[in-house]
Amino acid sequence: MRKLPILRSLHLFEAVSEFPSFSRAAERLNMTTGAVSYQMRLLEDWFGRRLFVRHSSGVRLTSDGEQLKRNCANAFTMLEKGCYELRRRHAGRSVVVGGSTTFLSHGLLPRIGRFRKLYPDIDLVFESEADLDALAVGALDVLFFAGPLKRPLPVRDAHASNEMIGPVCAPATLEAIKSPEDILSISLLHEADRLDAWSEWASAAAICLQASRKVVFDTFSLALEAAKSGLGAAISSQILVRSNLEKGELVAPFGFVPVNRSIYMFVNGQARNSAAVKQFERWALSEILDRDHQRSPFAAPPRQVKQAAQSKLPDRPLLASSR
Repeated sequence: MRKLPILRSLHLFEAVSEFPSFSRAAERLNMTTGAVSYQMRLLEDWFGRRLFVRHSSGVRLTSDGEQLKRNCANAFTMLEKGCYELRRRHAGRSVVVGGSTTFLSHGLLPRIGRFRKLYPDIDLVFESEADLDALAVGALDVLFFAGPLKRPLPVRDAHASNEMIGPVCAPATLEAIKSPEDILSISLLHEADRLDAWSEWASAAAICLQASRKVVFDTFSLALEAAKSGLGAAISSQILVRSNLEKGELVAPFGFVPVNRSIYMFVNGQARNSAAVKQFERWALSEILDRDHQRSPFAAPPRQVKQAAQSKLPDRPLLASSR
């Protein structure tokens, strides 16, 4: 029998150590501050030394606490990897796919039926609360990610595709838009977390939007629905509206221009040994990140917008692999 502190206490310690105070930790962990403080005190009693320095504004780890935090991280990561490897061994033909709710809802799920027709025997599991750490330990087989990456990365197998953005609106709204400057005559729909998106596009298209009318929504989905309803135009990544363009629900009056960031698809190295994961990876490269899809007839930008974009943005390969 191993003589260790209660595993739950160590797991709780690792979580609490990320916060500047027990009250903040308790709020996020759905516990009372007293319960968190009591559990940390029991752990300190077991070790016979302080793990936290208590001060008026919160807590901080002692040197012993820092060492325990590193040990917990290493041990739990190893345990987590072992558990997921065991589960994958008996998972059959399945693929666990992670990504943001926005990407899964608008970029992947509208096209996943095509994969299901090709591979009806492969089970798919989707995780919206996922990150690179979850991929590294094997909780995910594939992760789609857009945005800045923290380095060094915990995984190395990745594919990258240039992100392309542009205004989208309902077909009826086109009557008011004949040139990029005409965009000022309608409401510009903004996503609260991406208030700079219109400025980013305007910079690439070399136009001024200072006098524009602004409407803000707290999610991308709401902004997109407003655009489909004819309330104005929204800025979107092409990959997120491809299905809407194909169905004729939206149009891209000035096409899409490349911006200086990428959409990534990471694949867990161990999972790549699975035939099901290999098949999903090949399909996603062709269907989601492929150059031909990015340059579809729905997204051919007018000459003046395209030239403005090329003069301001670096020319980067559309598809690359880090392997």
